[in-house]
Amino acid sequence: MGLLQKAVETYDAMAHRAGVMYEEEREPLAPVFHILARAQIEIVLDQEGVFLSARAVSKDEPKIIIPVTAESAGRTSAPCAHPLCDQLGYLAPYDEKKHSLYLAALADQESSPYTHPMLHAILRYVQGGTILADLAAAGLIQLDQNGRPADEKLMVRWVVNGLGEGYCGECWRDQALMGAFIDHTIAKQVKTAPALCMITGTMEPPAEQHPKGIVALNGNAKLISSNDSSGFTYRGRFDNASQAVTVSYIASQKAHCALRWLVANQGVSFGDRTFLCWNPQGVKVPSVHGPMGRTRGQRAADPTQYRQQLLEALSGWKERLPPGAGVVIAAFDAATTGRLAVTYYNELLASDFLDRLHDWETSCCWENGLYGIQSPSLFRIVDLAFGTLRSGKVETDSRILSQQMQRLIACRIDQALFPADIERNLVEHASNLLLYTGPKPEDTRKLRDDLLFTACAAVRKYHFDHFKEEWDMALDLGCKDRSYLFGRLLAVAEIVESSTYNKENIRETNALRMQKAFALRPMSTWRMLEERLEPYYKQLNPGLRLYYRKITEEIVDGLSPSAAELNQKLDDIYLLGYYHQRSYRKEKTESKTEG
Repeated sequence: MGLLQKAVETYDAMAHRAGVMYEEEREPLAPVFHILARAQIEIVLDQEGVFLSARAVSKDEPKIIIPVTAESAGRTSAPCAHPLCDQLGYLAPYDEKKHSLYLAALADQESSPYTHPMLHAILRYVQGGTILADLAAAGLIQLDQNGRPADEKLMVRWVVNGLGEGYCGECWRDQALMGAFIDHTIAKQVKTAPALCMITGTMEPPAEQHPKGIVALNGNAKLISSNDSSGFTYRGRFDNASQAVTVSYIASQKAHCALRWLVANQGVSFGDRTFLCWNPQGVKVPSVHGPMGRTRGQRAADPTQYRQQLLEALSGWKERLPPGAGVVIAAFDAATTGRLAVTYYNELLASDFLDRLHDWETSCCWENGLYGIQSPSLFRIVDLAFGTLRSGKVETDSRILSQQMQRLIACRIDQALFPADIERNLVEHASNLLLYTGPKPEDTRKLRDDLLFTACAAVRKYHFDHFKEEWDMALDLGCKDRSYLFGRLLAVAEIVESSTYNKENIRETNALRMQKAFALRPMSTWRMLEERLEPYYKQLNPGLRLYYRKITEEIVDGLSPSAAELNQKLDDIYLLGYYHQRSYRKEKTESKTEG
């Protein structure tokens, strides 16, 4: 019940915003017993229900807030009318069953103590039965030979003019109308016997049905459902649904309204899964899947500067948090079209949550060219580890993407060890850079640099988690690790050959072509590379030629003399040596060329 309890807590904290249309948000928070819907037609009436005008609602206009009953909020194919705004199939009299349901729902409140002047005008107009003729005359719909609209699912919203000062006129913005419907719905629940609400712990009228549409991707999926009395939704353990769980109607409404609002404005979807991270009191918190967020344009040129920027970001976030603030992280997925599952859930103190984001970024990071030291996004890690290259872009199957994103989010939040298979896949792909090409040379270079940066960050994180090793992000001339040294050799071979290229003569280097073989049989492959480098050495100026031969000799001198060991498959660390030597070349080549 933790998720629903936090959702109710969120609604109570944000109740002052319910029903208020905020332009800066994608969707407003709907009041209880209301949902958001997209209208296609707007009809304007006067206070007596006389038709004044109508217009088509642009697709760019936001969704509107409409009242619903417990039954109509979850309706599917069975007729069930909304009590105010609804589709033409319910408003027009050609379908007697649907039309009578709508009139009964609207008249139920209009004749109650919780009526509103707008209801009288709308009811009187709909009872007149001229809606199809009025809309056809306005050129908004077309009628077939039987007098039915071509599209009976067009949603209608109402504007009632002339009600006087204090009335909004637009049904989806009138706070008094929303409040009247809420009071009317609560009053009707008095006749229902109370039961223990397992969310609030109070005795209140229970909900017989629960809303759908928490996640737009899975619009018909419900988080709570017990309508399958012949299957195994609850049978086998309980005789009836109420024995499994009871949730009050008001608590269910609050929880679902809050979750729907949070998902729409703060949720992010990867594949078929939607991830949500929020503070119940409305305090902004950083994304669970991306970087903590440093000042835009900041560039960390060295590890010291990077750590300082992370500490500043961490302090900034913590200063905004009130004492005892919490963070809720949840993931949703629909195994079927009708059932929504919570695939991940966690609650943390906001300070602990921020500390864990900070700790991840201090260990899962690497130098990213002109952008300086960064932590790759979780999405990019998954994409490059499991994706397939298509037309110059890496694409990942939606099911794999959603599952692996949850693994990494759980790893980041729960401080679990970095997954070995993800690190292994990244190293494997980064050992085949030749396969990663784009439509243009600059696209190829960017894709390969991104893959290499991400793989190195993952290797660093993996060794930090599993072996408590902390690899530097700069060239370590004193490192005697066999794989690291061979990685440096591969980079030197690539640099020597590419240094002889010009804009008209750009091709793949032998080092890049033989990279995979080099990672599997480094010593034998190096001997072949060394032979092929001789023509390129001769094209270098004497100073640069001497410089690279000296580096090669220093690296080879650091290798173990055992030939059998030298030719064994390289460890993942070779990528770090390869990256470091390539980066070191950028720092030193210009000065050596001048010499």
